[in-house]
Amino acid sequence: MIHSLPENYKLLSPSTFKEWESYFDTRWKVLRAPWDKPKGTERDEMEDSSFHLMIADIDGNAVACGRLQMNTPQQAQVRYMAVSSHEQGKHLGSILMQGLEKKAIQEGVSQLFLQARENAVPFYLSCGYSILEKTFLLYDEIQHYSMEKLLLKD
Repeated sequence: MIHSLPENYKLLSPSTFKEWESYFDTRWKVLRAPWDKPKGTERDEMEDSSFHLMIADIDGNAVACGRLQMNTPQQAQVRYMAVSSHEQGKHLGSILMQGLEKKAIQEGVSQLFLQARENAVPFYLSCGYSILEKTFLLYDEIQHYSMEKLLLKD
């Protein structure tokens, strides 16, 4: 299902210092802070070679973010998907996925891969992903599942 961006939000790749700081802060707040992980754990060595996408509110603050990482010329991986808790239910995650998938198709990718937290599996299933297998346990409590989606090229 195609969703459109709500009024007063914008979809963009971070480019300014403020946008990057807001982008990484949202990733940390959603994906690391609830488990008392320090700032910096929301980043890895693939940041500079990946495609980043975020949704900003009217004040320019990131409220949702995600990253597309090329694993091979045919396979990309969606990583660090995060939607602020107070912004959930507005289809922002779906809009981000549409943007990341569009970029993957532009890059010639035929397969998208991701590691989904158990509570996010229904969301990814609704986006057309299939479960491959149950994988690792993050922080001894967050079960992950590897998932994939085959992309149709235009």
